[in-house]
Amino acid sequence: MSGSAQGASSVWSVLPGRVTSGARAQAVYTALLEELLEGDLQPDDWLSVVDIAERMACSRAPVMEAIKRLASEGFVTIFPQVGCRVTMPNPAEVGDFFRVFAAVEGCVARLAAERRTAVDLEEFELAWTQMARLLRNAGGPTASDPVYRRTNILFHKQIHRMAHGHSASQIAAALWERSDFYIKVAFGSLYFSRRVKDAHESIRNAIIEGDPDIAESAVVEHLRTVGVEVSRRLRELSSC
Repeated sequence: MSGSAQGASSVWSVLPGRVTSGARAQAVYTALLEELLEGDLQPDDWLSVVDIAERMACSRAPVMEAIKRLASEGFVTIFPQVGCRVTMPNPAEVGDFFRVFAAVEGCVARLAAERRTAVDLEEFELAWTQMARLLRNAGGPTASDPVYRRTNILFHKQIHRMAHGHSASQIAAALWERSDFYIKVAFGSLYFSRRVKDAHESIRNAIIEGDPDIAESAVVEHLRTVGVEVSRRLRELSSC
């Protein structure tokens, strides 16, 4: 779990010498989640509480708290008296998830197209330029480059900001990491294919033009298509 160790060191380096147990559990959770979404952890990999505690220079209590949280979110499965391992997503459940995710994100995109201001659009264009710069230097389809995930988050955060709807954004943002986990398990990374880039372009244009119907439908179509592709790939992996 070299990736976990690197993630842990980057998290712990910014914490003060004396921290609460809650802060320690949050640090462990953040490091493990980063490894799940961008690192080497794969479905059916076992997690050792002892090993993680040693790597992160903490007791076992915050590690167990972090693992229980990851289990409640569907990332890992705890086997009492045995251990804990990374969950292999169920293809059918993943398909259902993306249908719900598409509906929620589509609603946020509609709000963004209805409510975006001139200042919002200026910031959106700056972010779009930043995204293009990041993607020019990103790795290929098999590189598992985390730049794609971080760029995708930047894109959706801008849409949420323009929606000016805190409650709706909170609901949708809570689903991002689950989506990223499913895509990473299926394909290794969130590599931006030509289809993904075209979808982002359509969503961007609809929001800029203030067309809520097209903005919503573009997001829904995009994420439902992602769900179909991820479910198909997971079925292929489970049959191997």
